[in-house]
Amino acid sequence: MDKSPTSKVGRFLIVYKKSSYQEHAIDEKDPNYLRLLKERNIVTRRSKSTHDVHLGSLETVRNHLKHLKIPFDVKLRYNLKPIRGYDLVITIGGDGTFLETSHYLQEGLLMGINSVPNESVGHYCRSTSETFLEKMYQYLAGILKIQTLHRLAFKVDGKEKFPLALNDVLFTSKNPAGTTRYVLEIGHRREEQKSSGIWICPAPGSTAATHSAGGTKLPINSKKIEYVVREPYAPPRKKYHLIKDILGAQSKVEILSMMDDACLFVDGPHMVYPIQRGACIEIMNAHRPLQALW
Repeated sequence: MDKSPTSKVGRFLIVYKKSSYQEHAIDEKDPNYLRLLKERNIVTRRSKSTHDVHLGSLETVRNHLKHLKIPFDVKLRYNLKPIRGYDLVITIGGDGTFLETSHYLQEGLLMGINSVPNESVGHYCRSTSETFLEKMYQYLAGILKIQTLHRLAFKVDGKEKFPLALNDVLFTSKNPAGTTRYVLEIGHRREEQKSSGIWICPAPGSTAATHSAGGTKLPINSKKIEYVVREPYAPPRKKYHLIKDILGAQSKVEILSMMDDACLFVDGPHMVYPIQRGACIEIMNAHRPLQALW
């Protein structure tokens, strides 16, 4: 079925990830990875087929855009700088690629393509290479749903930091076996605590780690934020009251670090801020939502 765009569009940007196979077998030629492949070990057994499907998804999206005569650029996810001047940014990969790209998007819309849907959950990636063309026709006709996704801003000692968090922020010890010590302040309530850390998320990220830790799934377009204390340890004869809660759009979570080796992880393991003893962290709704094709 041949269709033509019903509205004029500008330039698009494709942001893609490298597969594990590409990085370790082709680029790095990692001896251990190659050995596991040769042995058909279970940990690498599907890596080549996953790589092929991922590349196929990337090529399919490129071909569809060429067919629609839409100009586009292509960038690797790891080489991103602030993104401006594109009507639509399309990510090819999974949620990690979508989240990484969202950190740099200054204007325009974001669309996630789950490049290997049989292997990846793709909470933010609502399209695949198979559904992409029909989604493009809907977008060009102005009938594809645009979802508002609220994000978190955070400050360390009064200074706002990059990036805005779409999924979650985790305050914890840099050593996963270590105890996290801090003072948690919510509104007029303060509590000194020990735990494995604190998850704080906006509504879009409430289905991820925060939910796994005992949080509540929020409507995806909600402006509320949520926090959950991980594995709280209260000393004998003491009970914590600030364990988890859903807060209003104007509320904030404040954390005073009582340790020198704390870290703040933003949207996963790659964006990390070291936090010193005495540092004050403020986390709140950024009121700068992302617009995504859904």
